[in-house]
Amino acid sequence: MENHMKVLIINAHPDLESFTTSISNKIYETHLAKGHDVTLLNLASIDFEISFKGYSDREKIDTLEADLESAQKQIKKSDHIIITTPIWWSTYPAILKGFFDRTLLPGFAFKFHKGKMVQEKLLTGKTAELVLLSDALAWYRRYLLKDPAATILKRDILGFCGIKVKKVHRIGSVGSLDAEARERVIKTF
Repeated sequence: MENHMKVLIINAHPDLESFTTSISNKIYETHLAKGHDVTLLNLASIDFEISFKGYSDREKIDTLEADLESAQKQIKKSDHIIITTPIWWSTYPAILKGFFDRTLLPGFAFKFHKGKMVQEKLLTGKTAELVLLSDALAWYRRYLLKDPAATILKRDILGFCGIKVKKVHRIGSVGSLDAEARERVIKTF
């Protein structure tokens, strides 16, 4: 990674008092201490409709709330995006899916061209890392369940737009970690 980077941290936990949020805050502090231009976007703190409910035409879909317009600007200017999220039901919370549905729109994140089978990736040149927290054992999620959340995020969402995931942090058995163990995990960031 470069000496001075523009880093965007997207915290997908809907509870700002969560372990995931504590890790997001530590990542923010670490990048700030390195002199990076860093932004922490807590999805629980922004105002947006997570679904296309009530959007019957294309024009309305492209009309974004102010917080989503701001998020698009942050994504566009970032060099590196870090997504911190719990894993629930083998994937991430609805708020993160809704955020991607509403911000990674055609014309912003990708573009289809008539007669071509492959989309143009509009967010190339950016890297990402994932911080995935789960009550299940990390090895179990990765090897037995085939890591569905990481796969979808890496290949089907970020990769589809041209963002290359460089690293995946898997933190398992979260429910059984006491306060001391949680502090040790936080310090690794």
